[in-house]
Amino acid sequence: MKRMLTVILLGLLLLFGCKTIPSEPMNSYEKIVKSVHDRQGDPVVVNADYLLIYYAADWCPYCVEYAEELKEQYSLYKRMYGDNLEIIFAGHVNDQSDENLHAFLDQGSYSFPYIPYSLRESSGVMELLGEHRFYIPGFLLLDREGIILSSSNGATKDEYLRDRPLYDLQTLLSIDCAVCTQ
Repeated sequence: MKRMLTVILLGLLLLFGCKTIPSEPMNSYEKIVKSVHDRQGDPVVVNADYLLIYYAADWCPYCVEYAEELKEQYSLYKRMYGDNLEIIFAGHVNDQSDENLHAFLDQGSYSFPYIPYSLRESSGVMELLGEHRFYIPGFLLLDREGIILSSSNGATKDEYLRDRPLYDLQTLLSIDCAVCTQ
């Protein structure tokens, strides 16, 4: 009898004594890195301090023209900064499937990861663009807190500068390295 009473009391304690701890909502950075895959469709672990989200499409002549330069920049940045940054391909708001994304990645023979079409909504990657028109090719620079630090876009088409986030990233990483202890 004593044993049964102990079991009942323990059961009641477990039932009413447990408290569910609400989880913190994920920021944009966390949602995006959770959604990243390689060209073969396998998840990619990204642990960079900064993300360059790349928006482009295979039908955009400026994006195609930029391909070689971007690959060279990506290789250079990876050599210089290693895991402090990652470029992630997001595609274009008009993409309708992974085939659209793959066509672009294949066309440029890009080695950086991308967000599959099926994970686009849960990653929130297109919502980061805001409601105004976003010109491609273009980048958004995010930090670990999910804060957009820089954008290729401006308030108007005349303020568009494709490489603005790349310049801002170089400045940030230079500052980070200047205060590093050797």
